[in-house]
Amino acid sequence: MTTPLQDAVHTQGSAAPLHVRNMGKVFHIELNRPESRNPVSGEMLEALESAFDEASADPKVRVLLLTAVGPAFSAGGGLSNYAERLHMPPDENGWDAVAQGNRRYGRFLERFSQSPKITVAAVQGATMAGGVGLVCAADLSIGMSGAYFGFPELAIGMVPAQTLPFVAARIGLQQMRKLMLTGDLIEAGEAYRIGMIDYLASDETALHSKVKSVVNACLDGAPQATQELKKMLRQLQGAKEWYDRGQAGFLDSAARVFAEQIRGEALEGIEAEKAHRSPKWRIRADR
Repeated sequence: MTTPLQDAVHTQGSAAPLHVRNMGKVFHIELNRPESRNPVSGEMLEALESAFDEASADPKVRVLLLTAVGPAFSAGGGLSNYAERLHMPPDENGWDAVAQGNRRYGRFLERFSQSPKITVAAVQGATMAGGVGLVCAADLSIGMSGAYFGFPELAIGMVPAQTLPFVAARIGLQQMRKLMLTGDLIEAGEAYRIGMIDYLASDETALHSKVKSVVNACLDGAPQATQELKKMLRQLQGAKEWYDRGQAGFLDSAARVFAEQIRGEALEGIEAEKAHRSPKWRIRADR
């Protein structure tokens, strides 16, 4: 029997933003916008939320596997998402529409990172900005040689916002500071060295083999013990207070800063990007 989400995927065919396969103990979510490098658009996020809800509600599911179709894993958020929200009025609580859209992604990352299921991400090609946040929010991540990772936000006047706690938890503040302030791209080998990915596969065949072995290893653990361990890990070294209160407050503030940037410097950054020119603030230190 198919699920409602699977029915939608079957009906829409390749036009669906996700492919979803409930294989019993493993729930496989595959990003399916290869022509635009699988951006975390409003449409994609809505589909991810629905798929996550479905996986969470199924007691048989023990591992949630996240992959992507095409040469890239995810290019992060699409710029068109922000443009359409610029002229929307605030909601009844005074929330800026841009901030609200940004915060929605953070809420998904919070839920994904705290799932009682074991979450596994397998990555190939470009993984940028919000896409890196998705990888870092997973319990375990596997990258293929040739994959690369980066945070291009500052170069177009934006800020990494909802991804910050998840990236920091993965690689630490200083590595995050270096990557985000410089916009440097790192390849899969360096991402493995700093802990952004947990396993490194040499090619597509090796990636598939490693995904299978990691998922099988996860399924070796007793289900209730696995869930209890995931809860305990969120309580270490004062983390419970952060997860219960601090993280949500931080992400609320980050969403507002993000919206201010979208309405400020990012207008110039996005125009420069479209015109294939440098933004006005870009200068070079010649001496």
